[in-house]
Amino acid sequence: MQRLAGGGLALGCAFLASNEYLKHGHGAMCAVPDANIAPRTLQYDVVVVGGGIIGLATANEVLRRYPGKKVAVVEKEGFVAAHQSNHNSGVIHAGMYYEPGSKMAECCVKGADMMYAYAEKNHIPYKRVGKLIVATTKEEDAIVQTLYDRGVANGVKGLSVLTGPQVRAIEPNVVCTSALDSPNTGIIDFGAVTRSLKADLEKQGGSVILNCEVTGLTEESGKVRITGFEQRQAGPAKQIKADNVITCGGLWMDKLGQMAGGAPDPKVLTFRGSYYQLKPEYMNIVKRNIYPVPTPGGGIPVGVHFTPTVNEERGPQMIIGPGACLCLKKEGYKFFDFSFSHVFDIVTNKGFWNFVLFNMGQATNEVINDASRIAFLAQARKLVPCINNDMIEPSFAGVMAQVFQQSGAPEKDYIFERGLLSGTTLALRNAPSPAATSSLALAEKLVDVAEEDFKWKSA
Repeated sequence: MQRLAGGGLALGCAFLASNEYLKHGHGAMCAVPDANIAPRTLQYDVVVVGGGIIGLATANEVLRRYPGKKVAVVEKEGFVAAHQSNHNSGVIHAGMYYEPGSKMAECCVKGADMMYAYAEKNHIPYKRVGKLIVATTKEEDAIVQTLYDRGVANGVKGLSVLTGPQVRAIEPNVVCTSALDSPNTGIIDFGAVTRSLKADLEKQGGSVILNCEVTGLTEESGKVRITGFEQRQAGPAKQIKADNVITCGGLWMDKLGQMAGGAPDPKVLTFRGSYYQLKPEYMNIVKRNIYPVPTPGGGIPVGVHFTPTVNEERGPQMIIGPGACLCLKKEGYKFFDFSFSHVFDIVTNKGFWNFVLFNMGQATNEVINDASRIAFLAQARKLVPCINNDMIEPSFAGVMAQVFQQSGAPEKDYIFERGLLSGTTLALRNAPSPAATSSLALAEKLVDVAEEDFKWKSA
């Protein structure tokens, strides 16, 4: 035992001596950096940040025009279409809601045509089921007429105004005084479209980098360094360099724009849209999209509506919803999801509080509808009075991005922030519904701006 103890003491002394030796820079154990091995940095001509439908459509449009460019999409989740692109009503909008002459109106009408053509070419299921936007009071008849006039001005195909009896003839369970009939409105799975766009990009030689949450955008010698990490991990950092960057970050549009040196406003607030669905035996109560007239303030919400679906993951449904309840977390899919930083953005958002001030009743009702199944059902029964609590069951929830003007009005057009990081970066700062419908046309607009800002044609 004494010999063992003595041997341990000797080993301990030797260990301490070796540490002291190494501390002074001696010995073979000292690591020497190899100047010939640099940290691995991926290099691209163009990086699009955001793996939703707009980001992937934009990356594909860049490669369509410039097949020689090396293009990548960077996405923070482990798969594409993780948020808004896959958790929505799946409606291909026709374009009657939007201000004539706006980018939103132009992109919606053109984008709908492009979406139908893309679905046909790529064998993605879709249906032109049509839509009725219904007035349930005489006062709302004037809104139906306004939507008709706006739709005609925007070039929407096939619109007509129907009387209450004409609606009952085609949808016996819908009760209304009048309705706008839009036969060119359809349904599709935008998540499936996004996955198809990913496959298209990869076939053209583009890359999709998943599990890379961008935490830094910096300009270095005329290029952009992008730093990212796997979510909730401290390392290793992913380093990417690009000549140019286009950010299409969905719920995180504002943070990415600010990261690139953009303006602090507009900030993105998020709203949870919860859905119910008719039980399978009641799915055929209506055949097409049934929508209420939009709220007078516009923007949010579209209103609780009935929509048939062709979703690959959730199967065919007749969904009812969504509401529009303010989230207390950026990705607030549940009522009690909470984040201090996001709540701070809410508290300091002057535009939002002006919106609440002028729409107090609407804001209160949306919270109630999100929390109460009975209140939600009451909204649905204004359109289809025959449904009851036994006919519905919970479905999914989506989270949508919304930007407010300082006046309190919801922003009604797409916003591009240009000239960031010494002119190397373009940021999409607002893209609410109908952005999925518009995605292919909106991608053309973004790349038009990129060509001008990044001087691609002259190069």
